[in-house]
Amino acid sequence: MAALLETRAPTEAELEAFFSRHEELLAAERAEEEEQTRLLNTNCSPKLLESKGLALGSLGVASISVGLGGKTLVELCRPIAYNVDTELPLHTFRNGDPARIEEIVPEKKGKKAEAAGVDGVVYRVGRDKIVVAVSEGDVELPERLRLLKLANSATYDRMRRTLEHLRRLVLPGESTPNAANWPLINALLGISPPTWSTIPPPLNGDGMHWYSSRLNDSQKEAIEFCLRADTLACIHGPPGTGKTHTLIEVIFQLLARPAGPETTQPPRILVTAPSNLALDNLLLRLHTLAQLPDYAGLLPPGSILRLGHPTRVNRDLVRETLDWRAANGEEGALVRDVGKEIEGHLSDLGRKRGEKGAVKGRERGNKWQEVRELRKEYRQREAKVVTNTVRRARVVLATCHTAGARQLNNMQFDVAIVDEATQAVEAVCWVPILKSKKLILAGDPQQLPPTILSKDTKGKRKEKKQKVEGAKKTMPEAKETAVASEEDGPVSEADSSDGDEQVVEASKKLAGISVKAKSLRPPHTLETTLFDRLERLYGPGVKRVLKVQYRMNERIAAFPSATLYGGELVSDESVAHRTLLDLPTASDSDDARDVLEHPVVFFDTDGCEFYERSEADDVKSLGEGSKANENEAVVVAAWARKLVQHGVAPAEVGIVVPYQAQVSVLAGMLRDEYPEMTIGTVDGLQGQERDAVILSLVRSNEKGEVGFLGEHRRLNVAMTRPRMQLCVVGDSSTVAKGSAYLKKWMAWLEENADVRYAGDEV
Repeated sequence: MAALLETRAPTEAELEAFFSRHEELLAAERAEEEEQTRLLNTNCSPKLLESKGLALGSLGVASISVGLGGKTLVELCRPIAYNVDTELPLHTFRNGDPARIEEIVPEKKGKKAEAAGVDGVVYRVGRDKIVVAVSEGDVELPERLRLLKLANSATYDRMRRTLEHLRRLVLPGESTPNAANWPLINALLGISPPTWSTIPPPLNGDGMHWYSSRLNDSQKEAIEFCLRADTLACIHGPPGTGKTHTLIEVIFQLLARPAGPETTQPPRILVTAPSNLALDNLLLRLHTLAQLPDYAGLLPPGSILRLGHPTRVNRDLVRETLDWRAANGEEGALVRDVGKEIEGHLSDLGRKRGEKGAVKGRERGNKWQEVRELRKEYRQREAKVVTNTVRRARVVLATCHTAGARQLNNMQFDVAIVDEATQAVEAVCWVPILKSKKLILAGDPQQLPPTILSKDTKGKRKEKKQKVEGAKKTMPEAKETAVASEEDGPVSEADSSDGDEQVVEASKKLAGISVKAKSLRPPHTLETTLFDRLERLYGPGVKRVLKVQYRMNERIAAFPSATLYGGELVSDESVAHRTLLDLPTASDSDDARDVLEHPVVFFDTDGCEFYERSEADDVKSLGEGSKANENEAVVVAAWARKLVQHGVAPAEVGIVVPYQAQVSVLAGMLRDEYPEMTIGTVDGLQGQERDAVILSLVRSNEKGEVGFLGEHRRLNVAMTRPRMQLCVVGDSSTVAKGSAYLKKWMAWLEENADVRYAGDEV
């Protein structure tokens, strides 16, 4: 296995530059989000905001209750009095999003009406209701309301405070605090390299005992690597390689061993991820396995705890959340009594003037004062219940941001796990890190990076090309191997100067020229994740790669494996030759075989004149507009119908496109016919899979402009979602001009796919 690269401890000035650059990038990102929110709220009409999913109109209050922390929970719905359909329309609101509830006021001619409102945080999202948690205050809302999305400043505030704390820890000063996890902090900042013990810790003196019987050799190697790590380990999990399955085994292996040499107690583990979706997936698997005899002793009832509010929970999983336990556990009886009293007062205050029991005048002010005093008592009682509940848990799950919530104040964990670490900005990962002694990162740097608004990548491609060309000229004998990365893929926006230097330094090493030891460097962009930075700092020796994929037909996996995973991504025999014809519902006819038997299908629109169009954005400041291609959409819709006609379930057909405008076009063609069919952007389908995926490339123009397609990681996500068939629809002439990677992909499709003429479908 690869050893760690030689590193040099950063100087005080380099540490200062690292922190300053992070703070600068976070400030720019926060400013960009606030500016976009301001532009939308000042320049856009309410109807436009609703069409973009940034607002929900014609809402009414369904109920008001009390939630964790004594917050007022306002449940909003679409009353039948104002709406034909009570189900919420498509929107972008998610748990934790800041939002404003405001009154709908008729606009005056030429003037935007001022509306009174109250700010809060989205607490729970349902199909027909959305709950907003409002901080304490006198909440009196009118009948007809609108919900507006706001810039999320709380996340940036927490990341900024975390970095400030980290700066005080590592830089000398009068108020430098102590840290219980110095070895981990030093390893992450390159002050001292991470270390591993030579032998995996035995279990009960009998060597390794695997809880799962379905682990392959690369998974076992990664698990042992994590167990041997003294401070840090990374797991690189390409698509379909069972990264979550591996992490679950890591958790149970850790729980089966004492936390350290001085205790017999198992470790306390903090499991985090940047998204609720990834976290709920881990929670579901942990909860399910904890019910089985082999696992039950490791996670007895009450040992798993989910902070925050899961986006998808069934009845069993609700009991694992802090909300449920604080409200329904034996210790919560007194808290519930106070909560009911508060709700009774709020109900009285919510009655309109003239209604029976309505509170008026001085009595109304007294009632609000009682509510404030009861909230204070509620928080005090609840704090004790919450603290006891959290301390009893062995495995605590929270998003990276929520790991900094007050419920975990002053709590330390033995191990922190960050799943989907390559989708999280580095600063937010430090929130759980500072609570832990050991860190395990899991992710795939070849899939989508964090979503960043304030990108500053101008000139990077040109700069990297110049450096690569310089390496070729000065070290010709090394150029084929050292510059392979430039030929294998385009320069991504996440590439930093570290990545540029890696190409040049590899050439120097091959040419026998001495190379300086690597050290901590400030990032160019927030897209450079902690996982990326550690691999660039220490080399591949800091991680283990999962090499067997259980999702895709081997033909679908062939191109990603060859270009992005060094040809090491192997298809398990159970999926390697599986096609749609193997589905029990597949039709048995010549027409069905023509549609279902091919793992990769390519409808080439070159020469068909299926040109893209740009959907002009109503707010010019926010971008050039999304792209759509109606003729290409006709080909996509026709193939989707053929798949369903020949036995593929609509829910197992995914249509993936790079642009929202094309999503709208395809939804208009297929949504009513197949409401369960997934039609969305690449970003929305990351982490998911379908039996068949149709990828619409959209771009077709004389200039060869490809936009989002130039990001090879976005394309990698799209082409690795299907199990049995990938159908690509696009203009090979336009796409091939986008980058060396795209040119190679178009050539591969011509050689390996079932190529069809798109003009026959229109």
